[in-house]
Amino acid sequence: MKNKIFYVLPTFNEGLNIIRLLKKFDNFFKKQNILIIIVFVDDGSTDNSIEKIVSFKKKNSRKIKIKILKHKKNYGLGVALKTGFKFCFKFANEDDVIVTMDTDNSHTIDLSFKMVKKVIFDNEDVVIASRYRENSKTKGLNNLRKILSFGAALLFKIFFPIKNVRDYTSGFRAFKVKKIRNIYKKSKNFFSETGFSASADILLKLYPFKKELNFKELPINLRYDLKQGSSKMKIIKTIYLNLRLIFIRKIF
Repeated sequence: MKNKIFYVLPTFNEGLNIIRLLKKFDNFFKKQNILIIIVFVDDGSTDNSIEKIVSFKKKNSRKIKIKILKHKKNYGLGVALKTGFKFCFKFANEDDVIVTMDTDNSHTIDLSFKMVKKVIFDNEDVVIASRYRENSKTKGLNNLRKILSFGAALLFKIFFPIKNVRDYTSGFRAFKVKKIRNIYKKSKNFFSETGFSASADILLKLYPFKKELNFKELPINLRYDLKQGSSKMKIIKTIYLNLRLIFIRKIF
């Protein structure tokens, strides 16, 4: 493939997970003929996340390139995504792909590549790893969080319907650079949410252009049981911010 894949990975205190994730990248893509650029956006980590990435970069990485972008303090997921996307928009070609995913091993590399191929070969513009498709599975997530997440997704679907989209809060996505970069340039404030509600907000920013974009969802095998360390997401706060987002975007 001539296309490049940019992986934007917001990172905050993932020292327990980062090496295992990088080994998965290295093992998977050494079999693929494609250029991979992993963009780690360190959002003010206070552990050894960066040191581990730097060490791996020096000793092990063969088929992948690694770029580290640093924030002086913890600004939140939305700001980290903004930093990562701006870097990719600067260096990516129109036919390249941007993937956003977690660094805690709950998202799988093989699914990310299936999503990329949907963008490259099937002319999809946004591909989402969805919890609400047939054959989707979730391990290691408590029932309360499942219920609250489903309720939020349902409200987004009611108020901001996008063809083929059910999971509005999934942060595991693949984007065609050409389409997303053009919309970003047209938008005054494409990345306005700073916290975990940023994932839903990005889709709401794409909502006015939904007739110009092709959306696709693939079922995800979400492995929260593989992550080490405590979750960075405060579920009640995130649900509140998502509900606030629906109200603000719908009313104003």
